[in-house]
Amino acid sequence: MNRLMAILIDDERNSREALHKKILTHCHDIDIVAQCANGEEGLVAIAAHRPAIVFLDIEMPRMNGFAMLQQLPEQSFELIFTTAFNQYAIQAIRFAALDYLVKPVDVQELINAVARVREKRLHSFTAKQLAILAEHFSGSRQRPDKIAVSTAAGLEILDLDAIVYLEATGNYTHIHLKEGKPLLASKTLKEFEDMLPADRFFRIHNASLLNVAFIKKYNKGEGGQVVLHNGVVLDVARRRKDELLQLIQSFASRI
Repeated sequence: MNRLMAILIDDERNSREALHKKILTHCHDIDIVAQCANGEEGLVAIAAHRPAIVFLDIEMPRMNGFAMLQQLPEQSFELIFTTAFNQYAIQAIRFAALDYLVKPVDVQELINAVARVREKRLHSFTAKQLAILAEHFSGSRQRPDKIAVSTAAGLEILDLDAIVYLEATGNYTHIHLKEGKPLLASKTLKEFEDMLPADRFFRIHNASLLNVAFIKKYNKGEGGQVVLHNGVVLDVARRRKDELLQLIQSFASRI
């Protein structure tokens, strides 16, 4: 197995040393070639070593992890973010289908993240993923309009406006699009529900998450049904009915 050069970038010395020790003990194919205490040092180390992996802390003074990435002239390494729990940052990272580890880093999560990096190196999507991530932290728009979705074939970059509805299939999710065949994504429906904007995507049933822009008609009933523009009919859970009708009215008033 080819060895991978890695850089650790974190302003907290104890966090860097703890992660370094775990990598040495449990990830024997990784060589740590530099440890950096801030984003400025990180930029220099990346240029000097051209690593395969960068473990990057998000919350750093002066230049945080996202700001550091925007300073790079090119990005040819795989990223694994490290962060104390920050719901907004984690949601953004999930939206871009990038890897992250929550401090203190769990050993099994570390091993899994490194394994995913090896698999992802077969594809070249990171630049697009970082562009999606940057949208979350840009003042140019209120929300991103794309999402990165992991599938068995690799990674798909999807426009949110192209997603009609999502359907639970065990621990996987079928994503039904305006055009083309459904995609089978390796995330649960709950994970997509947590990521996608709540004023556009609504969980109408345990098995269905719907883009309200595609609702053509609502049929009354105990819970009722929605008829979509493509003719698909989906059941609405009784306990979701009132909230759905409110969302439909709110969405209609904005268009």
